[in-house]
Amino acid sequence: MQINSKIILTKATNLFFALFFITFHSLNAQVDIKIKLPEVNQENYYLARYYGDKFQMVDTALIKSDSIVQFVQPEIYPEGIYLLVDQSKTRLLEFLIADDQTFTLEIPNNHNKQLSCSGSINTCLFMEQMNYTNLIYSQIKLLEDNQDDLAKKDSLLNLLATYQDSIKTNYSDSFVAKILSAMEEIKIPDSIATDQRKAYYYYKSNYWNKFDLSDDRFLRSPLLNTKIKQYFEQLVPQQADSIIKEVDFLIGQTKDNNTMRDYLIWYFTDQYQNPKIMGLDKVFVHLADSYFAHLEIANASPSVKQKIMERADQLRRLTLGSPAPDLWLVDTTDVFVSFKSIELPYVVLFFWDHDCGVCKKELKTLQELYVAQNRNFEIYGIAVNADFNAWEAYLRKNDLPWINVNGMKSMTPDFHDLYDIYGTPVIYVLDPERKIIAKRIKADQIPMVIEHDQKFRATNAQR
Repeated sequence: MQINSKIILTKATNLFFALFFITFHSLNAQVDIKIKLPEVNQENYYLARYYGDKFQMVDTALIKSDSIVQFVQPEIYPEGIYLLVDQSKTRLLEFLIADDQTFTLEIPNNHNKQLSCSGSINTCLFMEQMNYTNLIYSQIKLLEDNQDDLAKKDSLLNLLATYQDSIKTNYSDSFVAKILSAMEEIKIPDSIATDQRKAYYYYKSNYWNKFDLSDDRFLRSPLLNTKIKQYFEQLVPQQADSIIKEVDFLIGQTKDNNTMRDYLIWYFTDQYQNPKIMGLDKVFVHLADSYFAHLEIANASPSVKQKIMERADQLRRLTLGSPAPDLWLVDTTDVFVSFKSIELPYVVLFFWDHDCGVCKKELKTLQELYVAQNRNFEIYGIAVNADFNAWEAYLRKNDLPWINVNGMKSMTPDFHDLYDIYGTPVIYVLDPERKIIAKRIKADQIPMVIEHDQKFRATNAQR
């Protein structure tokens, strides 16, 4: 039998390079994380990390034995808080990955024993403080709620505070110290503790003092999202101008860290593009004008920027307090009518479809409001269905007594674009100057909106 020496040589060469690559990869690995488990009983384990309000899957573990999984790679992971998760995404362990990414962690099989760590100083410091914190709180949990135990609880909490202060002093440059500082409770001075207004302003003005928003490691931790959410939901008034001021403040605190800056810009863009609270889309317009229009932002390609600016231009003319775009639409007599010809103080723009079930419920409420005594508003009902015969038949059958027009015949630009109509029903309320004072509300909220505007005008008239 003749042997092909070229094939043998090729196979030998391939084997050599394969072995060389494995050896070279191992020798040059900057990441070598071993985690000892009570038992490796699943086919796959994964490394995950926090990213803002989400989780990112980062890597798949190598199964080294029946009790050890390992993560090895040549390039280091970005620093932050990571998790070991199993196939069902159950969190098995939370730990810090710092600059030194060669270390070993061990999850004990006995719940009374502590997690152990060797290798990286910062990773082990994080694990040590987590062990100590868990120990303190487990002891507090054992205490009963009587006066003597309250003193013991305070003593235990003081021990924990002293321990954490020592880390912040002795390891001041570490991310562990920054985490502990960021988690530190704000203490209201006794001198203002009973004054709710002063206590609120003190708490709010000191809220971000010890949280370094220029450090993007906080992106890879559970702290940032929790902190932002609490701040904007509990401390910031839910008014567009107040929110804009705070958004600019936080983005400014990122300093030269564009990773953190861009994350916050996208985070707030997502929050306020379609906000749950009326009028807060003004924040989205501000983000577009102040940031997307001028800055290079991660994941904002020219086409994405263009769409954001187009959306901002659409919402800009519909922010609360803006003049309502005029509409000249055809009525049932084929005459073009504008809502600006209405003489009553307030105007309700009602976009609806005679085939829409929700619209019919709103119509019933509008009819009840319309026949009320001392009505100070007129309804300008805009049909969005091009079936004119069916629309007119519905009007006759249901006796809708207000101004009825059809948006499919117009002397003005398309109402869909002018009023951001992508579904029905939609209600806008206009004041005596025909400025928008409410939008996308329910019909039964109309009297409250008008009453609020009247009180506001009366108060201003007295000043």
